[in-house]
Amino acid sequence: MGVGISLTAEELLTGEKRAYKGKSLVLFPEDYTVVDIETTGFDPMFDAIIEVAGIKYKGKNEVDRFQSLVKPDYNEIPDYITELTGITNEMVADAPSIKEVLPRFLKFIGEDIVVGHNAHFDVNFIYDYAGYLELKPFSNDFVDTLRLSKRLYPELKSHKLSALAAHLDVEADGEHRAFADCVTTQKCLSAMDAYAAQNGGIPALAEDLYRKLSKLVVAETSDFNVDSPVYGRTFAFTGTLERMTRKEAMQAVVNAGGHCTDGVVAETNFLVLGNNDYDEYGSDVRRFAQFEVDGVRFLMAHYPQDVRNALRGNGPLHPGDKLPHVCIH
Repeated sequence: MGVGISLTAEELLTGEKRAYKGKSLVLFPEDYTVVDIETTGFDPMFDAIIEVAGIKYKGKNEVDRFQSLVKPDYNEIPDYITELTGITNEMVADAPSIKEVLPRFLKFIGEDIVVGHNAHFDVNFIYDYAGYLELKPFSNDFVDTLRLSKRLYPELKSHKLSALAAHLDVEADGEHRAFADCVTTQKCLSAMDAYAAQNGGIPALAEDLYRKLSKLVVAETSDFNVDSPVYGRTFAFTGTLERMTRKEAMQAVVNAGGHCTDGVVAETNFLVLGNNDYDEYGSDVRRFAQFEVDGVRFLMAHYPQDVRNALRGNGPLHPGDKLPHVCIH
């Protein structure tokens, strides 16, 4: 039997679960608390916390630690969890309950940034159980070493903690026990910090760069042809362009007096498709009229008569029409 998780009034009104959950940060903090929990399963609604641990760091130096087994209120520990963690029902028989442990654990963490491997799992359990116990929402920001691993070592086939530790030559102090995993997680964090410092920092994901491009691209001229179908129109881009980079395409648009956004917005006139299959984009994209310019496919959301005339003459615009080169110079 599981436990019912209480939601705050705002969460009930908005329908947003974990409305106060902290942000996932991509950085190497100076002061933080590494946390790890062991549970009877994967769902906070039905499964119980059976162990919590934390190690507190100030200036990247350990200053305190916390560890406790937890006796489940309802659940017995399944055999497969015992096989995974080594934690038995006998070991937790005399352990304190989550009602006793969690307030002390949250006090130990305080306002620190939390560090964990696959941190959403731990944070979600702690958040939901804090709600169940009617404690203050667990809103600490957190750093996920799994996320950092994917940024720094995209070539790895697995980013689970044991695989990351092996890649970094970090000696794991055990696995699937909360305190041992905290130690291993911190060692991996420290090793990744050193690696990033020697290799230009934490790489940005391509989509993160794309979200910023429109703010970085400014016109290199003020001599615009106001009769150009690009002038005054708003362009968004998706997929990978084959003939130029996305930044180069955006630069061509703004140099012709157009505007670029990092996603489709209400004002979007043109959505530029890269080398993705048109059919993969679904119904949201199919509402755009499609056309092609020098091998680059465009989807046009709004096509006033003057734009249509400039692109194709006076005839109607048909999906798949090949049009003269007017947008990318």
